[in-house]
Amino acid sequence: MKVNRVVGAVLSSVLFCGAALGSGAAVAATSVATAVSAASTQVGLVVPSYFDAAKNVAGWNILTAAALKIPVSAILNPNNGPGTSQDANYVAAIKRLNVAGGKVLAYVSTSYSKRPLSAVVADINKYLAFYTVDGFFIDEMTSDALTAHIQYYQSIYNYIKGLKPTYTVMGNPGVNVPELYASLPTADRFVVFESDVRSYTSYKPLAWQASYPKSRFVHMVFNVNAAQLPGVVAYAKSHGAGGLYVTSLTGANPYLALPAYWTNEIAALLAP
Repeated sequence: MKVNRVVGAVLSSVLFCGAALGSGAAVAATSVATAVSAASTQVGLVVPSYFDAAKNVAGWNILTAAALKIPVSAILNPNNGPGTSQDANYVAAIKRLNVAGGKVLAYVSTSYSKRPLSAVVADINKYLAFYTVDGFFIDEMTSDALTAHIQYYQSIYNYIKGLKPTYTVMGNPGVNVPELYASLPTADRFVVFESDVRSYTSYKPLAWQASYPKSRFVHMVFNVNAAQLPGVVAYAKSHGAGGLYVTSLTGANPYLALPAYWTNEIAALLAP
């Protein structure tokens, strides 16, 4: 989700509160396998960390502490991209998170394939000049089967893997995509749901996803209150998510801070 993207979010308490009460090519294939091989059956956290590393040191430290308990991938986004220069605060935050075992993915906007590939490549190269990252978060990915769109994202994927095969490429269409996106691939992991809790009640993975590791699929759910949290996490686990982020925040950017129920979110993810 781009920082200035407008989001319509509405509470939906009944389903998830009820659930809480009742729940107790060869090179390409190798690259994908490398990128997801470390993932276990544990649903990990994928956190859009769009809060400033200087103004919210505590938020980054909380992510670091979480990485000691659960797999954490933090999405680095200094300024809707890498910005114009290195920020020492992000350098320090990334180092602490890496030492704890966390991963950092650099945010790159694509405007649903409308952004020139040269601009996308320029952002990727700037990140690598400024920061140590584990991969890239390709935002605003298309979700249709148009050949031009698929080729666009495959070009980005191939460029990144050409730099370093072990880089993780996470695409964010925010909805389910045709299997071709995964089989080519255009990314190693996909955010197949990104919306509010009301929409999540009707989310279903496509049948083809069952043939792939759950670690390749990520859900991001916002406007979730504390009572809904356990049900949302249980729903994610039973609906194909290998990565998850749940937050109580909403509005134009629900990723400016971590939710107040953060420790409960980790506990719910770690629960059998």
